[in-house]
Amino acid sequence: MEEDKTDKITYAPFILLDSEEYRSLLLSDQHMVEKFHLFEERADEGWNGNGYDWNSIAQVIVAEQLSDLQDELDFDPEAGMFSAQGSRFALERLGKAMSLAFHNEEVLRDLLSRAELD
Repeated sequence: MEEDKTDKITYAPFILLDSEEYRSLLLSDQHMVEKFHLFEERADEGWNGNGYDWNSIAQVIVAEQLSDLQDELDFDPEAGMFSAQGSRFALERLGKAMSLAFHNEEVLRDLLSRAELD
């Protein structure tokens, strides 16, 4: 039986779930609320900071920074959760980029300026 290698710290507030049954990078709505003010700046365009919006941010990151991973990642967002699946290597790279964007409002605004609503 394989051990659970879930990482709740390295990519915080994103969680890298890595168990025998499931491997995913997640952001729950309890953390999304911290950045709602940035999405509200573009609310008139339909942005609200939900899991679909974070998926749009991830798509820009993958297209511009991680294009070699496009075929290795799958996305399954919901309103209350961002979720990406793939190899641990791919999720670690995405997690690093997503966490950087989350913690740097200038970077997040820049990505948001090029993101398309999902």
